[in-house]
Amino acid sequence: MRLKLMIGLAATCLSAFGQSNFEVQPFIGYMYGGSIPVSSTGLPPSGINKISMNSSVSYGITAGMNFGEHLGLEFLWNHQPTKAVGKLNGGGEFANKVDVSNNQYHGNFLFYFTPHDSKLRPYALVGFGATNSSGSGSGVTGDHSSSTTKFSYGLGGGIKYYFTENFGIRAQARYAPSYLYSTNDGLWCNWYGYCWVITDSHYLNQGDITVGFTWRFGSR
Repeated sequence: MRLKLMIGLAATCLSAFGQSNFEVQPFIGYMYGGSIPVSSTGLPPSGINKISMNSSVSYGITAGMNFGEHLGLEFLWNHQPTKAVGKLNGGGEFANKVDVSNNQYHGNFLFYFTPHDSKLRPYALVGFGATNSSGSGSGVTGDHSSSTTKFSYGLGGGIKYYFTENFGIRAQARYAPSYLYSTNDGLWCNWYGYCWVITDSHYLNQGDITVGFTWRFGSR
């Protein structure tokens, strides 16, 4: 029984691999900035209530494989060069800005709505990974540099259109927040007297729109 099950699973995997194809896509886009409360940075307030990331051009590449009719798996690298600026309590911005480099590394699952041999392939996307943010420049406490890596995820969708069997274009929109920290929001207790600490997770809420060419290799 186990041998038959293993043979069946192996045949299924080989069948899916036989229908797979590889894709590579360099892209360019625009990433919308988010904000970070000063309480999470460890910096003295100095009249600043939050630090905002400027929206800016981003670019990167995806590389992955499609399996069967409706599933794809890919690796994404997305780079955003931007600036961070302090927002003052009374309005306005802090005079100095810090250069920031954001790099996202995600593994994405793509769920296609049309068969693999269609020219037009709309899809939904969900991804998980990490965002590394590094900055340097003159800030509230003088010249400094720092780097941090946080968990992040992505939700979105897009379309692929193939002009030929191996060449097409891809456009995508994505919500891609990065985890910052959690705060304690007190206790919650049920009727039986059991209590739990309630935490509130805070994220750097960013999103992007991208477009690029895609090259497809392998069987369809």
